[in-house]
Amino acid sequence: MTVIDCQWHWYPPAFLDAQLNNRTGPRAEKTSEGYVYEVSPEEIWRYDHRFTDLDFQVAVLDHAGIDTAVVSTAAAGDLTERGRDEARDLCQLLNEELSRAQTAHPGRFAGLMHLPLQFPDLALDLLDDAVHRLRLAGIYLPGNVNGASVADESLWPVYARAEELGLPVFLHPTRSFREPRVAQHRLEVAVGYMFDTSFASMALITGGVLDRFPDLKVVHPHAGGTLPYLCGRIEVYRGKGWWPKLDRPFADYLRRLWFDTVCNQPETLRLLAGLVGPERLLFSSDYPYWSTRRGLDLVRAAVAPGDVAGVLGGNALALLGRRPD
Repeated sequence: MTVIDCQWHWYPPAFLDAQLNNRTGPRAEKTSEGYVYEVSPEEIWRYDHRFTDLDFQVAVLDHAGIDTAVVSTAAAGDLTERGRDEARDLCQLLNEELSRAQTAHPGRFAGLMHLPLQFPDLALDLLDDAVHRLRLAGIYLPGNVNGASVADESLWPVYARAEELGLPVFLHPTRSFREPRVAQHRLEVAVGYMFDTSFASMALITGGVLDRFPDLKVVHPHAGGTLPYLCGRIEVYRGKGWWPKLDRPFADYLRRLWFDTVCNQPETLRLLAGLVGPERLLFSSDYPYWSTRRGLDLVRAAVAPGDVAGVLGGNALALLGRRPD
């Protein structure tokens, strides 16, 4: 049985080192344990060897029995607040490092390209380089582009290229809810992140992206955020004509997406599987933030025995497909 982890994070030291001297904005600092990375004054992460040491991560994959990890740099890899040159250079650096991981450990990592989406012309250039030269496997899409919607028509050429190449687009939450009522209670990551990607997928649906690009492959993380559990409510408003161009039930649009299994709750995963079908579920652990063992145990506990092989790896193999020449 092939096992593919579809949400895995690695923080290349070269990427963090490039931001050691930043005086404003996101910046890194070396510590005795690794790095401190300040996304904002309200969001500070500490990256020890679990986050940065690629050989250690391969050992974790081996121990867990995971064949391949689909890897990105999570919210730290959202560079849509940066200026044109810095965004281009850091995205290129990340893509080069992710490609290096694939080369150093064949078959163990499938890297997601990071793109300067606030500059769509640059994003298209880096996309083609990441596919044809660096051989990356998909696109990392933050839940918002420096506060703007991922459904903005300026991004449609990127989606058109992804559809043409058969590249899956993996959503990931990013900075979104920093107002005091969220930040002071540490709700950004635990709760705000779930709404960030929910708004993103909702915009892709109601903004016409999924209808315009019917073969675009989009993965929603964290068991769909809030959308599977609000599906009935959203359908009421669709029926009231709020989104006149949506001529099918909202659940049909959700079934166009893929969903990773990060939720830590069997009941949540069962509800999602019942709504979209087990063929749309992708095993994911969210390592190194969460446990690989618990992620695997969750799938085996919540998914029907006949569907486990698909969720653990078969569905991901079908989604990723063959990379273009």
